[in-house]
Amino acid sequence: MSGLCDEAEQPLLARRQGDCVSRVGTVTADLDKTGKFRALARIVGCCVSAASAGWHDGCIGALIPYLQVYYGSVSDEKVSLVFIGSFSGYTLASLLNVNLSTRLGLGRLLVLGAAIQGLGSAIIAFRPPFTAIPVCYAVAGFGIALQDAQYNTYVARLPGASTKLGIVHALYGVGALASPVVATLVMRANAPPPLFYFTNLAWCVASMTVLSAGFVFSSSNSSDRRFRSTAEIGDGIASLRTVISSRVVWATLLFVSLYTGTETSEAGWIVSFLMRERDGGAMSGYASAAFYGGLTSGRVMLLPLTAYISEKKAVPIYAIIALIMQVVIWTSPSFLIDLIAVAACGFVMGPCYPVTVSLVTKATPHGHHPGALSLMACLGQSGSALFPFLVGSLADIYGIKVLQPMLVTLFGGMVILWQLVPFPKVQLHRSPIVAKPASVGEGVDPTTTDNS
Repeated sequence: MSGLCDEAEQPLLARRQGDCVSRVGTVTADLDKTGKFRALARIVGCCVSAASAGWHDGCIGALIPYLQVYYGSVSDEKVSLVFIGSFSGYTLASLLNVNLSTRLGLGRLLVLGAAIQGLGSAIIAFRPPFTAIPVCYAVAGFGIALQDAQYNTYVARLPGASTKLGIVHALYGVGALASPVVATLVMRANAPPPLFYFTNLAWCVASMTVLSAGFVFSSSNSSDRRFRSTAEIGDGIASLRTVISSRVVWATLLFVSLYTGTETSEAGWIVSFLMRERDGGAMSGYASAAFYGGLTSGRVMLLPLTAYISEKKAVPIYAIIALIMQVVIWTSPSFLIDLIAVAACGFVMGPCYPVTVSLVTKATPHGHHPGALSLMACLGQSGSALFPFLVGSLADIYGIKVLQPMLVTLFGGMVILWQLVPFPKVQLHRSPIVAKPASVGEGVDPTTTDNS
């Protein structure tokens, strides 16, 4: 692959079409064993990075009741500061991501993000005072957001991006599914809750290892020191101001903020809800696993149905079903029925995020992808911090029963916002001969969208 321009070492900025030498018809045949290993390591690294983020996000719901006891009757409002910590990290990442990717390149920034995430987990594992935990979540959130932006951009430019994005985000769900199960088992063994974060650290080390093999220790002739600056690249670059002015970007950004808010609020507080309102006891810890189990299976099993009825129709249908499941949890006193409804809610929510990421890459020019996906991965994730914090603050005053009314409202907002999202009229980025590799930059006409 020495004759090709290596996307993984490039900054997340659009390039002119002549910047790279494209061998569309022969690129697969020219891959040597090292190139094939590197390509495999890259996609596996992206999957491990996503699973690591899922493990980090999934554990907090199961750990909150135990952290409150361990640190001496910490209130719901105070413990929800961990979500504000995450929000701070996401916001900082949204401001620095494009600049860092320009300087470091996609691959190196992925590895750096994994290292930063690991640093936050390591500090928590050594049992600091509770006031340090929200700060550690800010550090980990910064690292996770950097990784999210990079691997979404990388995978979205691969051939068969929709399927690959579905797999990567399903692996996020696998991590989020396994994490609360393991956390509940560890807590039932009476281990101090902070010690669980050694498992988060182990995931980060694994992620750094695979990502380094695929992205950093490559034999490509490309060198980050030889890349041109933003000013030299010229008109192929879309500024964040230009990106955010696109209707498809701001509409999906708002939608993703509500989506991540519902996902994290449900997974983060459902355990406390079932413990207090349904007397679920220690078994309530498996509710987060049920939710993420549904989320993971939905991202795989609902792909054919989503394609059949169209993404435009499928997402609001899924959101309405999820809303109905929240009403069931709200009104049913049965722990078992509530647990099934939690899993069903996760199942129908599964396809929403990867569908949205795929939509943005189809409906915007190539030069918009870095800024758009960066905003979606970083600033869009702010919902996953703000809304759970709001639930915790209200629960401190009115009780944990505020969870379901909040989620019903958010799902209703998702249905409304999805109607504002424009959709491509035709399949974009399609080649009549063979799919182009990720290293080939190509523009997309932003006017080919359905604004209805």
